[in-house]
Amino acid sequence: MKLKFKYSQFLLFCLTLVSPFSYAQQIDEQKRTKSQTHTGKHHLAIFNGATTNFTHQSTSYTLGLDYEYRVSKLIGLGVLGELILAESEEILAGVAAFVHPYKGLKFITAPLVAFAEEHTATGHEAKKEASFLFRIGVGYDFHIWKLSYGPAVNFDFGKTEAVNYGLAIGYGF
Repeated sequence: MKLKFKYSQFLLFCLTLVSPFSYAQQIDEQKRTKSQTHTGKHHLAIFNGATTNFTHQSTSYTLGLDYEYRVSKLIGLGVLGELILAESEEILAGVAAFVHPYKGLKFITAPLVAFAEEHTATGHEAKKEASFLFRIGVGYDFHIWKLSYGPAVNFDFGKTEAVNYGLAIGYGF
C-alpha cells in the first residue's frame, strides 16, 4: 500500500514538472541547433537494459522496442514492447504517451499487458497468464542528427512491481 502511494506521489511530481518546462521549450526552441533536435515525426528505438522485479526479488536482462509518432513538439503517441529474459520469459506490450517538456527530456506513461508463464509449486507445469500493469518513466535522449541515445528508467506497477532501466538507441525519421 505504501509503495502504491509513493508511485502516486511520483506521478504527481512528474506532472507538475511538465508546465514550466513547456514554456521553457518554447523559448529555447529558437536556439536549438540541428544536431540537438529530434528530426521528423517518427522515432524508432531499441532498449537494452535490466528489470528488477521487487515482487519476485529478481533482476533480469531486458530487450525492448518502441515506436513514437510526434503529434506536436510536446506530445508523442506510440507503442512499446519488451522481452524480459527471466526464468520464465515475460513479454510486455502497451500503448504509450510521451511528453517532451525540455530538449531531450521525456516522460512516459503507458498501460501494459504482460504475458508470462507461471510455474506451479512442483515446477513441472506452467500456466500461461496475462496481467495488466501501468508504467511511468523518464528518459533523456541525446540527439546527433537523426540518431538518439540515452538512459531510461521506468516504474511498472500492477500485479507485480518492478523498475526497468537501461540505454535506448533510436532513429528519427
